[in-house]
Amino acid sequence: MDEIAALLDEATGGDSPTCSAAVVLVSSGRRIVVSEARGTLARVADERGAPHELATVPTSVDTLFDLASITKLFTAAALLTVLDEQGSGPDLPVAEALAEYRHGDLSTVTAAHLLSHTAGWPAEWTDRRTGPTAWSHFRSALPSDPPGRVHRYSCVGYLWAGLLAENLSGESLDTVVSRTVLEPLGLRDTMFTPGPELRGRIAATEYQRVPDRGLVHGVVHDETAWALGGVTGNAGLFGSASDLLVFADMLRNGGRHEGRQALPAAVVTRMTTDQLAPLGLLPARRPAYGQALGPRIGEAEWMGPFAERGAIGHTGFTGTSLIVEPGGDRSIVFLTNRVHPTRHRSDIRQLRLRVADAVVRLEE
Repeated sequence: MDEIAALLDEATGGDSPTCSAAVVLVSSGRRIVVSEARGTLARVADERGAPHELATVPTSVDTLFDLASITKLFTAAALLTVLDEQGSGPDLPVAEALAEYRHGDLSTVTAAHLLSHTAGWPAEWTDRRTGPTAWSHFRSALPSDPPGRVHRYSCVGYLWAGLLAENLSGESLDTVVSRTVLEPLGLRDTMFTPGPELRGRIAATEYQRVPDRGLVHGVVHDETAWALGGVTGNAGLFGSASDLLVFADMLRNGGRHEGRQALPAAVVTRMTTDQLAPLGLLPARRPAYGQALGPRIGEAEWMGPFAERGAIGHTGFTGTSLIVEPGGDRSIVFLTNRVHPTRHRSDIRQLRLRVADAVVRLEE
């Protein structure tokens, strides 16, 4: 634990820190074996480096972070649970629910394609719009490839996954995520669009000039999610390390939480099973890794030694990550605000690897 504390001190201190706030929580079995928080919720308030009012507020395990693309795991869990509730599964053609998919190659896209990044959508929505017509403009976009041909990490696909969850459930995405995931797990510190009363608990993210948003704090950092109102399947959730560890432990334990089945076991199986090998597809990057419905499997680039154990997990652009050993012993949550005050200053990958190595050494 001293090694992990030292890593976080290094990351949040000095003249050129990786982040202002950092938290590591690690569970082993049913016990929390590492609980370390360092830094403050912000450092600067503007591009000139003026001190932020939260520069003296210490980080804790209950600090709220912009989870960025870790949101995708909650979207996957919610959509798969809705499909399970309706007696369906991930092979459901999206066209059965969304009219935009009832023509051409889109007619063969399934929910599994969206959740495994194999639907043929581009990585990003580059023709981004804001305002009341943003969603209708997004829904007119066209895919880059036929489904099932290419594995390409796609935020666009997860925007559609969120829309699919809404259409099938008849609920807004924030409501369906809350009903199917947050409430069964008792996650009271995980939410879209946190209210102003929570600003004093939220780690700041980036000072943005393009788009001209100033210091982004308490509002989703992801530009696409922000343009679409902050509640999307791609990004938008805020949460604490404490809450995220509960979610991670649920995945590690087959959907169980506090002695009961919180999420269907079939949902968790789909979230921990590789989807690329059956399609004969290679992952988008090397070295090779697996892709479940939501999480990555065994991605050594940031999981380090946990990759060879078949761990699952995900990262977020703001500096967030979680690693889970399904059916195994460890869950690791590592949250930072590495984009504060700019995305261009730090490389979080090496820090993630060093934390993973340090967790493994706890076993020695």
